[in-house]
Amino acid sequence: MTKTIKLQNADLVPVGNFLGKLKLKGKASRGRTKLIKLLEDKNKEYNEDREEVRDPYFEHDDKGKRVTKDNAYVLKDPTKGADLNKELVDLAKEDAVIEFTEYSDKFRALYDALNAYSYELADADATLYDLLMDELENNFKKEND
Repeated sequence: MTKTIKLQNADLVPVGNFLGKLKLKGKASRGRTKLIKLLEDKNKEYNEDREEVRDPYFEHDDKGKRVTKDNAYVLKDPTKGADLNKELVDLAKEDAVIEFTEYSDKFRALYDALNAYSYELADADATLYDLLMDELENNFKKEND
């Protein structure tokens, strides 16, 4: 059975940064490392998609490079800034699906370690923990039932 984690594009970096701060050992730490790498790969795709969305909105010189003024790219049509922002927000809300079947045993160890995590989490870290645990539970709780 294929195992996946689904996060919004905007959550890829925060989840990766959160994972990097955790105190984990052994197989759980290796699972974290594998997940961070997969998050980085998805974030690279997201950044490439962002550039594809942004590029048509900006002026380009005769060499195809974006024109800048005051350290900012110049919009072809200044009235289209809101359209660009809406497209970027929509892209940030799109789901990034990470398939991890081949790392299932390491991710299971990560899930078990996070489930038993004894350190206090607050604010954004608590929210990210909950988001990640929901996704991991979707894969591993079914195995226990």
